[in-house]
Amino acid sequence: MYPYFIKRHITSVSIVVFLLAFGALHAFKPRFMYNEDGSLRQFGIGFKRKTVIPAWLAAICVAILSYLLVLYASTPKLYM
Repeated sequence: MYPYFIKRHITSVSIVVFLLAFGALHAFKPRFMYNEDGSLRQFGIGFKRKTVIPAWLAAICVAILSYLLVLYASTPKLYM
């Protein structure tokens, strides 16, 4: 039942997985994306308060990975 539901609602399930993953990322506030006071770091290199992985890039990567994860979960396993 679950693979059939996932296959019919790939976009919806991907959005839910993205929201959960990005919400967890925002809740943990990793030091490479956030300052000590909880604000987002600026995009750039060279200074202590800048990062090469800003929130918008992390959001794009998490969105692509969540969609690929849902596609992988919805495909039939041929070699099991």
